[in-house]
Parts: sequence; structure tokens; C-alpha cells
Amino acid sequence: MAFTKITQAEADRLLRMLKRTLISEISFPEKGESVEFQVAGDGKQDIFAVNIFRGKINRLKYNIGARVVKNGVLLLELHINPSNVHSNPDGKKITGSHWHIYSEEYGRLWAFPAENIDSEEFVENTMMFLIKFNVIEFPAIHVQMELI
Repeated sequence: MAFTKITQAEADRLLRMLKRTLISEISFPEKGESVEFQVAGDGKQDIFAVNIFRGKINRLKYNIGARVVKNGVLLLELHINPSNVHSNPDGKKITGSHWHIYSEEYGRLWAFPAENIDSEEFVENTMMFLIKFNVIEFPAIHVQMELI
């Protein structure tokens, strides 16, 4: 599988970099839709897009991902779904919610279990993702009543 590659040192630098949101608020997406907003790093060239996708059928399934805008490299993802099964390149299966963290060798193909994830805690999980991505200024997050 081909993907845009960056060095592991560059990926680590981008993941560790402190970031700030460029918007003041977001609304959690409707079923089958996504919402995206940008966060900025240290320099003007360090802009990232954070995307939240919500499953169309299962209200407890959603993905949050962060990619580098200039080259599209997906650095971090959180897949939330209690029944999800992901197969790693070594054949090991990860069941339930899991993280994808960019690696130079595998891109985002390798998954790691996400501990202490309750799929109904939309705002808390989004905040946890943003903290893991080193976002230090968050947007206000609005959630539709049907999600609760």
C-alpha cells in the first residue's frame, strides 16, 4: 500500500509540537458526516487538519484523525467502536477502540488498543484525542441531543 512518507524524526517532531485551534467552536457531526477544523503548530507552515467522522448506522462509532495539511500525512487517529476489529501487518487482531500513530515503516497501518474508552463519551474522547495530539487550546464542542 503506497502512502506519503515522512521520516520518523519528522513525524515525532510534528506529534510533539504544541498546537492551537484556529476556530472557537465545533459541532459534532450528524450521522454519516464529518466535521473538520484546523490547528496550527509552531510555524506558519505547520498546519494540521483534525477530522471527526460519525458512523451512519451505529451512533457509537466515530473516528477522529489528524493530518498534516501540506502533504496529507495522517499522524494520529482514534477509531471508536466497541465491536471494531483491526488486523495489524503482523496478523495480530486488535478488538475494540484503537489508536493509529504514524510510523515511517507502516504509515497508519498499525493499531494499538485504546484503553479506558467509553464510546458514549463523545466530548471527553475528542478532548483526549486533542490532548494526545498536543493541542493546548481547544474549541468548544457542541453535541446534538440524539448523541446523548
